[in-house]
Amino acid sequence: MRRSEQEILEKAHLYVRRWFAQRMPVHMRFHDLDHTLSVTRTAVAIGRAMRLGSEDLFVLELAALFHDTGYALAYAGHESRSAGIARDYFSTQGLSGRRIDRVVGLIMATRLEHRVRGTLQKVIQDADSAKAGQADFEQRSEGLRQELEQVNGERIGKRPWLRVNIAYLEKHAFHTAFAKARYGPQKRINLKRLHERLATKEKPKQLDPGTSYPYFDRDLSWLSFNERVLQEARDPKNPLLERVKFLAIYSSNLDEFYRVRVASLHALGRLKRTDRAALDIPPDKLIDRINHEALAQQQAFGALWRETLLPALARNGIRILREDELNKDQEHYLRGYHAKHIAPHLNTAGVRPGNAPFIEDRKLYFVCRLQASAKNKVKERLVLVNIPSAEVGRFIHLPASKGRVDLVFLDDVIRLCLNDLFKGHVVLECHAIKLSRDAELYLDEEFVGNVKEKVRKSLRKRRTGSPARFLHDAAMPKKTLRALRSLLGIEKQDIVTGGRYHHFSDLLTLPVKAHANLRDHPWPALKPSGSMTGKGLFQVLGQRDVLLHPPYQDFALFTDWLDTACRDPEVERISITLYRVTEQSVVCNALLEALRSGKQVTVFVEVQARFDEDINLRWGDQLEKAGARVLYSYEGLKVHCKLCLIERRERGRIIRYAFLGTGNFNERTARTYADHALLTRNVVLTKEVNEVFTHLADRRHRPDLVHLLMAPTELRSRLEQLIDKEIENASLGYEAGILLKVNSLEDRALINKLYDAARVGVRVRLIVRGICCLIPGIPGVSHGIEAISIVDRYLEHARAYVFHDRGNARVYLSSADWMGRNLDRRVEVAFPLLDPAARKELLELLELQWSDNVKARIIDQEQSNLRRRVVRGTPRVRAQHAIYLHLRRKDRK
Repeated sequence: MRRSEQEILEKAHLYVRRWFAQRMPVHMRFHDLDHTLSVTRTAVAIGRAMRLGSEDLFVLELAALFHDTGYALAYAGHESRSAGIARDYFSTQGLSGRRIDRVVGLIMATRLEHRVRGTLQKVIQDADSAKAGQADFEQRSEGLRQELEQVNGERIGKRPWLRVNIAYLEKHAFHTAFAKARYGPQKRINLKRLHERLATKEKPKQLDPGTSYPYFDRDLSWLSFNERVLQEARDPKNPLLERVKFLAIYSSNLDEFYRVRVASLHALGRLKRTDRAALDIPPDKLIDRINHEALAQQQAFGALWRETLLPALARNGIRILREDELNKDQEHYLRGYHAKHIAPHLNTAGVRPGNAPFIEDRKLYFVCRLQASAKNKVKERLVLVNIPSAEVGRFIHLPASKGRVDLVFLDDVIRLCLNDLFKGHVVLECHAIKLSRDAELYLDEEFVGNVKEKVRKSLRKRRTGSPARFLHDAAMPKKTLRALRSLLGIEKQDIVTGGRYHHFSDLLTLPVKAHANLRDHPWPALKPSGSMTGKGLFQVLGQRDVLLHPPYQDFALFTDWLDTACRDPEVERISITLYRVTEQSVVCNALLEALRSGKQVTVFVEVQARFDEDINLRWGDQLEKAGARVLYSYEGLKVHCKLCLIERRERGRIIRYAFLGTGNFNERTARTYADHALLTRNVVLTKEVNEVFTHLADRRHRPDLVHLLMAPTELRSRLEQLIDKEIENASLGYEAGILLKVNSLEDRALINKLYDAARVGVRVRLIVRGICCLIPGIPGVSHGIEAISIVDRYLEHARAYVFHDRGNARVYLSSADWMGRNLDRRVEVAFPLLDPAARKELLELLELQWSDNVKARIIDQEQSNLRRRVVRGTPRVRAQHAIYLHLRRKDRK
């Protein structure tokens, strides 16, 4: 789709959202924005399934968006009003008269009495009536009943309405083969259920119209996840240095949350009220709630550090001393160290009206109040001093007795020597501050140049982004805080009270060696067998698929294989997507070797990978200079899928091998992120992987996919279809179940589908590491849904979707969370496990995770993060350890 068409669609979506927010009466319980967006998604899904051209899909989406806008002006004959609204709007958007006529014609084709003509009219009518064949038909129908009562001013009885619904379903017919297959079975179930209810004279139950489903707020849910990280730091069963590590992870998480999410909320809060309503932006008070929750967590954090972990470290011979706790030798050593290594990096800046110093993002500073020591004292003044941790390191080793480690924060070394820095002055106070700035990339601010150049410009802007959080020492006097807030232009909402030290993520670099007893017992990565190293893996894949489970299994299985392929004279072409890579990437160095060997290399580099853009750009430049075909990001669309395709000539023909993963091609994170990857020579899957790469190189190419589910084209609709199949099976009396493992579950349309599934008896089990907007256990809504979150040694990073399918489980792995951004604004790929042995292996691992009763927390309505209780007689299961042992036993066979 051309960029101009994409812009027209984006503007149309915003216009329709605004229209509903401003104009649509509140009593429209059926013909609401959710209905319009659902019809739009369905129309596009049907059109894509029928392989309509891009022009037809473009017109179809516009018509679906506007088809119910006329209800704001009139109920009867609303289609004509909708057509007029669309014509007026698109006339101002540069749309040609022919296109406008096509849009208007499709809107008019949504009339109930209209006799359909042509494919597009069939598609839009089927999309508009798709609820007839979905599990929430009765809920949505109840919304229509309430809507009609308001419009007509007359009560409609439940049993008469039951007959109206039966008559509608009996008369209704889908037009397209896709809709008949997709929605027909559930429509028959709906009709049968209504007939049974009417025949038994069952009193119609009170139904929620389905327009006010409950959800957790995504940001408060994220804070609940970070609380689970803090719980690991509190847990005395964890080794001491691992508890310190979890404190550092908590701090790093919170810092990124403020830089990205809270900064975004601030930016969105500056939109007009109508735009905020249209975009469903949370209220202003949400930031206050976030700050309140974060402050409570940080107070617990500070108490844990000061009262528990620091004393415990000291008892184990690791002391982190303050400047007033040093002995004479240590103080003498530090003064010399400061003069030689620290003082050259110090800078000072006066803080006074008209001269507000610039504070860099995430850098540490002291604010000092000074007074001249001479008799004729001048007025007190504030001075800013940088804390150069990037240049010097955050911790400094002190002279200590044998067997003891004594450390000091860099901050305290500077405190110790402030009088040397400010000679002739008395330091009245000194307090630490840190400012987190907006870290989003403002690509839309640049209107020229390709994505790569826009990212380069945005990286330079990031250092000067808007303030998102001003963290200060709680001991700072109010007058100092007021002065800083005024001079730096910081809003009250941005101010967060902290402690004496900030940036505790530096604890990840705590320079303590040995002390194995204070660390996790190592789980050495399982090495591949000799038959699966080098060229041997090509032979193994000729016989079966291979699943790789880093970090339990060594990621070197892939990197060594890739290195072999890059040197193998039989390999002709390699294609790969790079989202996050390391500075010294083994993967990228292997690709450079492939180029030196004369192979064709195609690399898709995602330069919008947050916080890794600079590294990705450097590798992209290096690979391009070496002769690779390097493709960069699309505007408004991230490429997040993890794919590698190797094409090898064997016996005169090209054989394709593919790697499809849930995690990045990053050997560093592969040591701590728990992921899965499929290595396969399956002709069907490798052909479809090649189709994805062809699409990435030329977006005009529509990939021919049957087994792979790709976003933003069909992943959402196929997931809905898979859920609906489980709903259908449960409605017919078969066992039905869904097991979903993701990092984040936020998309409301899919959450609603899971609610629908739970209501008809589908067993829904969720393993959600981070954000979970679905609320489990609500009677009549989500009573059949259980959810847990696992926080342990490794970061749970894999995404897996399992659908029972009457005992013949459909199992998919993916890089995609169930979030709007993954489903609609990223190129993602979900891939099935077709090999029965691989499918069985993954199901075993997922069941181990579900049985965790050591590290699993229950996600409940109160977000209390309670651990699962160990039932008497039930073995304790720590899933990550159990998975490691399971894979080790399997490898030894």
